[in-house]
Amino acid sequence: MVGVELKEKVDRYIAIEEEALRKLKVAVPLNSLMGDFARNAMEMIESYFSDAKHFKEKDDLLNAFAALNYSYGWIDCLVRLGVLDGGNDDRLFTLYR
Repeated sequence: MVGVELKEKVDRYIAIEEEALRKLKVAVPLNSLMGDFARNAMEMIESYFSDAKHFKEKDDLLNAFAALNYSYGWIDCLVRLGVLDGGNDDRLFTLYR
């Protein structure tokens, strides 16, 4: 049963992150130090998300789940700090207020 539950969670979190990624926008000037940071952070997010999908394809659900949590942690942190804009969506993102 645990394997089924983990697969359902991984599938659900992949769908949530896909929705979140469609909403995200860089919220700082692109030609600034923070703009460079935002681009680098998005690369990290996308890399970990890609890893999660790769692990899922290999039926390595534990590592898929870990990679999803890591990538979404980056997303929530940067939205909360105002580096990325999630469109004031408090369902997908942890907002400051």
